[in-house]
Amino acid sequence: MIRVAAAGGGTGGHLYPLLAILETLSRDVEAKVLFFAVRGKIDEKVVKQQHPEYEVVTLDVRGFFRPLYHPKNFWRGAKVVNAILKVKKELHRFKPDVIVLTGGYVSGVVGLAAKNMGVPIFLHEQNVVPGLAVKTVAKYARKIFVSFERTREFMTEWEDRVVFTGCPVRETKEEVNLEDFVLVLGGSLGSDLINSLMEEVYRRISRVRFVHSTGSQRWAERLSVFPNVTAHPYIENMSSFWKKAHASISRAGASTIGEMIYYGVPGVLIPWEGSAESHQLENALEAERLGYAIVVREKEATPQKIIEAIDKTMKKGKIEKMKENPATIISREILGEIR
Repeated sequence: MIRVAAAGGGTGGHLYPLLAILETLSRDVEAKVLFFAVRGKIDEKVVKQQHPEYEVVTLDVRGFFRPLYHPKNFWRGAKVVNAILKVKKELHRFKPDVIVLTGGYVSGVVGLAAKNMGVPIFLHEQNVVPGLAVKTVAKYARKIFVSFERTREFMTEWEDRVVFTGCPVRETKEEVNLEDFVLVLGGSLGSDLINSLMEEVYRRISRVRFVHSTGSQRWAERLSVFPNVTAHPYIENMSSFWKKAHASISRAGASTIGEMIYYGVPGVLIPWEGSAESHQLENALEAERLGYAIVVREKEATPQKIIEAIDKTMKKGKIEKMKENPATIISREILGEIR
């Protein structure tokens, strides 16, 4: 049995790739997991619901304001110091064999707490441009797994430890009774911009079948009036829909793009312009360069432009699915290092 301490949360983009890694590790070996979650965020809720066997420790931390010299960061910095002390205490009690981190400010806290403990730390960066937490902890990591080859350009200090794997994807054996539809996503919390845009698109085209994850019951009911639209407040078994989708329309979160690439589903990407360090725009442009996407900027997004992009994407057709899930590659690399 191995003992794994893990953190990566605040958003689904950090959480779900981490769960894919942990679940794969647990299939390969018997594993006991200590999970550090952010109080009140998606990681605390989802992990407690889906993995009651994990030991969950919640931390009262929040990300820093930008710019970093913002006066409110003094108080957030004080909370980080308290959280680091709490994590150190928990790690000494748990005695992990390995620590797995996937970004978000909670990863920075756990990584800093563990840096002098002699426990191997493994990182995964989902975005093209590494986040602050990953860059902070990278110097202490045994290996740094990345979703995009281009990320190497931003990690030249540690390039001998960078391993290109792709983005880990959670898979399910469930099947959906739909074929050749366009999958519409706004991220784990939904997107009012995408919902509003697509409502106008649905008024204009009825020849295409859509499955839309709206982020709310209100939007799901509102969009369900269109006969060619199947709207859900939230989709739990996302991989079963990706397997059957012909094309996609979504924000440009790294885990969404990771799923799109893994299943070979071409997409229209509307990056959220407010994401930290322009992560979503950089992710979207890289997916476009790799031939998987058409990027439509928020300020240019109109129903007509989306319809034209959908037509181009559907004509492109599906791309070959990746042969191996990046989560499997990462699990193999970690076990190879610690055994």
